[in-house]
Amino acid sequence: MAGPLRLLSIGAHPADVFDQCGGTLAHHVERGDQVSCAVLTHGARVHDAVISNSMYHRDVVPQGDELDELMVERADVKANEVREACAILGVTDVHFLGEDDQILLVDRESIRNVARLIRELRPHIVITHFPREGDGQTNAHAVAGQIVMHAISTAGSIDPEDSRPPHRVAQVFFFGEGAAHLRSGLAGAAGGFSMDVFVDITDVVEKKLATLDSMASQGYGGAYARKRIETSDGAMGMMGGACPYAEGFISSHPQIHRHLPVTEPMLEMSEQSDHELTYRGVYRVKVD
Repeated sequence: MAGPLRLLSIGAHPADVFDQCGGTLAHHVERGDQVSCAVLTHGARVHDAVISNSMYHRDVVPQGDELDELMVERADVKANEVREACAILGVTDVHFLGEDDQILLVDRESIRNVARLIRELRPHIVITHFPREGDGQTNAHAVAGQIVMHAISTAGSIDPEDSRPPHRVAQVFFFGEGAAHLRSGLAGAAGGFSMDVFVDITDVVEKKLATLDSMASQGYGGAYARKRIETSDGAMGMMGGACPYAEGFISSHPQIHRHLPVTEPMLEMSEQSDHELTYRGVYRVKVD
């Protein structure tokens, strides 16, 4: 294919657009691909330092205009944090769809809004939540994934209220964390979903750490950011291919190749001893 790829990461909540694929997005930006992010909900109720933390310990929660104004204020804080985090990765095209995060449902208008964005941006690749994450019903990530998959299908047809022509997405990758078993081989996938693509993000892990640090309103900075990357991205790196840090994904569609694919890291690993493979993945992010 001539020209850069177009990628669109769609998350249910503000941090979701990059906390599971930030390193991958950074790689695509560096390569010259067009990368966009879209946030479905304002996320003011999710992990927020004011709404979901300090309010939890109050005797009475403010109501009416006072609460409405506070929700708008906190949503703006989160939106600015997302812009800052995405800028660290080199992503400047960020879209906020403004859904309320109190109860996220698969409904017609939500689907059409995402479909319109897909027709506008015309991505080759969409990265989003696995539609069957958690219980696949009340889990907001799963609901977001379902909305996106409906929207991808809808974007392939004509909308009387959208003058843009239909668009077909080439591939969808689902965030692996929280949705699939971490496995070191095919046998480990028995009885559940399995991540089949891992992206080595070791060279950009400090960038990803900085994005998490920027989400102060969610309490993602400091110790949490470092623990999150070590336990999640570190585990994916070790299990996905003996690299220090990786992000895992579930492919929506099987890929067609002219020849059997094998990556450069896999070829390198085939030439290394057990000890070399062990120390291949020994690296930790810098702790300030």
